[in-house]
Amino acid sequence: MRVLLCACLLLVACASDAEVGSDVSDASYRMQEQIRDMYAKVTDIWEEMTGRRAAGGGGPDATLHAACQVRPSASLDAAQPQVTGLVLFRQLAPGARLEAFFELEGFPAEPNNASRAIHVHQFGDLSQGCESTGPHYNPLGVQHPQHPGDFGNFAVRAGSLWKYRPGLAAALSGPHSIVGRAVVVHAGEDDLGRGGNVASLENGNAGRRLACCVVGLCGAEPWARQAQEHAERKKRRRERECKAA
Repeated sequence: MRVLLCACLLLVACASDAEVGSDVSDASYRMQEQIRDMYAKVTDIWEEMTGRRAAGGGGPDATLHAACQVRPSASLDAAQPQVTGLVLFRQLAPGARLEAFFELEGFPAEPNNASRAIHVHQFGDLSQGCESTGPHYNPLGVQHPQHPGDFGNFAVRAGSLWKYRPGLAAALSGPHSIVGRAVVVHAGEDDLGRGGNVASLENGNAGRRLACCVVGLCGAEPWARQAQEHAERKKRRRERECKAA
């Protein structure tokens, strides 16, 4: 593990040096590329050290699933929105991008353009509601929104949120696994680091923590059910669009 720590520090130092003297307009793009490269390299080191690199790559046995049962924060009073639901994750192989289904309800009735932020926080500690989950999970010490669990904003319609998102930077395996950490649903919209203050670069000024859950590994069945429902929803939407046309 000392070798892994040294590698992490070296990679972060290299990324910082690369930013010195760079053109400001390209800094954000280059930082994203460097962070992705750092995650890939650190994951490779971790897999080699622990002997978990699967011979020949992925396969059904390499796929990981996780579930997170969302509940309202215990620190909220009864007048606050009582958000509940389920977040499911799937990672097809070590190093592969994460997929997720988000299905939540209980938001206040608002215009259809309302958005809510969802992030991964450092601790899976719900002893004081969502307040005890700590700050954003930030293993490389970078600014928001470059944290692996910065999932961004989700549109809320008629008090509900339902979304499939592929290509997420978080992982269920490796040195930066989010298993055992918390997913937090916020009351506001993520400003994506453009708010012009310190909080923007820490948490996107996303507001109060409405609901949360702890990520835990699970079987493939919940994902299969949600994927089937997702396909049926898409089919119904296409049918409605055809009728409207």
